[in-house]
Amino acid sequence: MGKIVLVVDDCRTTKKIVSLYLNNAGLKTIAAGNGVEAIEKLVTSEVDIIISDLNMPQMDGAGLLEWVRNNPSYRDIPIVILTTENDNIRKSELLNKGATAFLTKPITKENLIAEVTRILERCNYVRS
Repeated sequence: MGKIVLVVDDCRTTKKIVSLYLNNAGLKTIAAGNGVEAIEKLVTSEVDIIISDLNMPQMDGAGLLEWVRNNPSYRDIPIVILTTENDNIRKSELLNKGATAFLTKPITKENLIAEVTRILERCNYVRS
């Protein structure tokens, strides 16, 4: 069975582009527009990795990260933060809170696929 990526971003264009890149690399994607929608998708779908924007309405990427890491059913899912922010202090804070990786937009197709592939190959998470 192919790996499933939950793409979370309030920008439709970014969601479409990231999903297209990943779909073309053989991965299946599910999309959500914010952290609240992402949680709804998590409880109804099997997901192998989450790629989330940081700044979103209702629940941002940091809130989603905190929710996932505090939920025993999902805490081991790798989470990649994909954002326009390039603040090293914020990056360290998110990595310390459990983000698996931090990528800065704009990102190339090659860099995105390489990072997701690397994480999926080395992570211990196995969906139930």
